[in-house]
Amino acid sequence: MTQKNVFISHSSKDLRFVDQIIKDIKDLGVAYWKAPEMIPAGSNYAKEIPKAIRECDVFLLVVSKTSQESIWVEKEIDSAINCRKTILPVVIDDAPICDMFKFYLNNVQMVPFGSQKEKLAQVLWPEKYGLKKDVNDEEDNKRTIVKRQNVLAFNNAPICCRKCSGAVKEVQRGVYVCEECGTENYDDFQKVKRYLEKNGAAPAIIIERDTGVPRKAIDYFFRNESLEIPRFDPYRALCSRCGAPIRTGVLCDNCKRITGNK
Repeated sequence: MTQKNVFISHSSKDLRFVDQIIKDIKDLGVAYWKAPEMIPAGSNYAKEIPKAIRECDVFLLVVSKTSQESIWVEKEIDSAINCRKTILPVVIDDAPICDMFKFYLNNVQMVPFGSQKEKLAQVLWPEKYGLKKDVNDEEDNKRTIVKRQNVLAFNNAPICCRKCSGAVKEVQRGVYVCEECGTENYDDFQKVKRYLEKNGAAPAIIIERDTGVPRKAIDYFFRNESLEIPRFDPYRALCSRCGAPIRTGVLCDNCKRITGNK
């Protein structure tokens, strides 16, 4: 089987983040191409970059303030679109998306930094992540993809340390340790999960106030059954169909059976 290949489009000012992305790519056993070090001696950008883009399986775009200002990144995106490549935009800062990137990336799902490894695996090997090969299962595949994209969209990962703004490294799912001061940082899902474990259930508006996690994300985690009210907490949500008490989701087990929902 031919080894998969990822082209990394980035600004040279974002190397701290690019190095972590490269580590994730290597962990997946995937090859990568990145300028300038992979341009052979005696060759040039104009010759090697279009060739590398044509041959890649995924075009990974590092989205930042500096990459949005780079003329080379703009050219690379244009080439990737012309070659009909799968584009995976990984966002590493809070800079507003410029009009040019909005135009190029229209309807392309943005991925927060820290989630790129899982997303890359899903894009490169969909059959390993619950997607079916049978053409009759196309609608199921679409629902699975949308569901995963929604999780990534709602679950923001830390870009830098909340204490010292240093670089962070994921040590377990949703937990990031600062490489400079050692402070633990969490993605939105972990923030809410740890809040519930410590404080018990509370209205979403209160959890939003205390954690800073947007209410729409909190609601999504519960509706999607990623989070649940602690077992011994007296608070319960109500089934939207029959009003029975539930700890997660929108339907009780009985209504799920009746409606055929899982």
